[in-house]
Amino acid sequence: MKNRSLKIVIFGLCTGALMGTMLGNIFSFLLPEGSAVKQFFLTSINFTFGSMNSDYLLDLGIIIIDFGFILKFNVCSIIGFGIAYYLLKYFR
Repeated sequence: MKNRSLKIVIFGLCTGALMGTMLGNIFSFLLPEGSAVKQFFLTSINFTFGSMNSDYLLDLGIIIIDFGFILKFNVCSIIGFGIAYYLLKYFR
């Protein structure tokens, strides 16, 4: 990854996180309610920066944009990061 530009690495990791979020949304529909597996994959850790008091939010799954923002990480988004890292490292 030393030969990659920083823009491509950041774009790849953000794309991987979004893919992981989509995977999490698919799991939320497929797995039964209250199962331990669903709870493991879909429990999110939120990091909030700024003010979230507005009614106008842009929700993209992993990031919610307002005059502040929230980063939501779960196991599926970490899997997406791993897939993106693998693709960036081994395919040139």
